[in-house]
Amino acid sequence: MIEIIPSILAKTQAEFEQMVRKLEPHVERVHLDIIDGKFAPTATIEGFKELAAINTKLSFDVHLMVKEPNLESWYESKADRFILHAESDGDMLDNLMKLEKSGKRRALAINPETDTEKIISLMPHLDFIQFMTVKPGFYGSPFITEVLEKIKLFHGMHPHMAIAVDGAITPETAPQVCAAGASLLVSGSYIMESSDIPSALNKLSEACS
Repeated sequence: MIEIIPSILAKTQAEFEQMVRKLEPHVERVHLDIIDGKFAPTATIEGFKELAAINTKLSFDVHLMVKEPNLESWYESKADRFILHAESDGDMLDNLMKLEKSGKRRALAINPETDTEKIISLMPHLDFIQFMTVKPGFYGSPFITEVLEKIKLFHGMHPHMAIAVDGAITPETAPQVCAAGASLLVSGSYIMESSDIPSALNKLSEACS
């Protein structure tokens, strides 16, 4: 079963709310990108404040593209799944265990150039792995095809670990990542810039069927 999750990259509270309202009629879960301007050049909303202020039935994945994750502000948030980056600073095991104790589901994301060996020891504390198929931080970045082989090899070695893929997911790239072993597809600009979101979601689902 392939799950399509739209991603939101917002720089203001107003932009965040506009994107949430745009997606609410069509999906149950949204992927929220949080970037500190250090891990990647873009800077977004802080996220936890904006989530606390909005009334919505959507479920949220929070993707923390930050140099030093500060999880204290997130434990009581509406978000139920958190994606940390293997390349971030700090004690990753400690961060994952704290999220686990707070009842949150957990994943690690790895950038295109990062070796999967970096995350193997942490897998017992993960619900899924997220492969980045773009350089993180922007809507519309080009798809990096070399990551496909990395996904395929990882899936072959760890077939029971769910795999998400984030970056330049379109009807053209979706079949490639699904064939490599992905079951969670995170799509930003293709969905958010579409004038017909249900059609965009259907095209991505059909591309992997």
